[in-house]
Amino acid sequence: MKNLVTNTKYILLAFIVAFSFACSAEDGADGPAGPAGANGTDGTNGADGNANVQVLTIDATTFAGTSDDVVVPELTQDIIDNDVVIGYLTDDGTNWVPVPCPYDTYQFDFSVHVTLTSGYFSLDYGNSSGTSESITAGDLQALKIVIIEATTAGRSSNTKQQVYSDLDQAGVNVNNYYEVCDFYGIAY
Repeated sequence: MKNLVTNTKYILLAFIVAFSFACSAEDGADGPAGPAGANGTDGTNGADGNANVQVLTIDATTFAGTSDDVVVPELTQDIIDNDVVIGYLTDDGTNWVPVPCPYDTYQFDFSVHVTLTSGYFSLDYGNSSGTSESITAGDLQALKIVIIEATTAGRSSNTKQQVYSDLDQAGVNVNNYYEVCDFYGIAY
């Protein structure tokens, strides 16, 4: 009798296991399709960038007078003190001039002096005699500000100077906007 009870337990347990695997929830009907992406298509993934580099593009078509104070909230005192900040101006959308720049060195017929303060990228324009030069709206098209993080988590030995040294050792001319972008793998 003891064997019969034990065998019955095993048979009952086998039925319960088989029944639980055999029964499943019915496959319900598919839900409605989700909305299409912009212009009726799915979006595409962009190129990967560099998490330690930011490129800010600012419309410069309204820059006029002898100076412009550009509001840049990303320029914190910590970034100014510890990271690399490089500016580039263009008057044609293709050729990017590093700023600051001396008079008539590149494509401008004026010099550009830069002052960085917390929240501002300030530009002062000058002429060949070193006095103020007034530009008119439309003389410039855009300002690009490249912020390169000098310190990363766990690597406190990186400094602003180390970033410049790394770029120099890699043969990157920081005066060339395109070379800097290529080095960091960021879009133009």
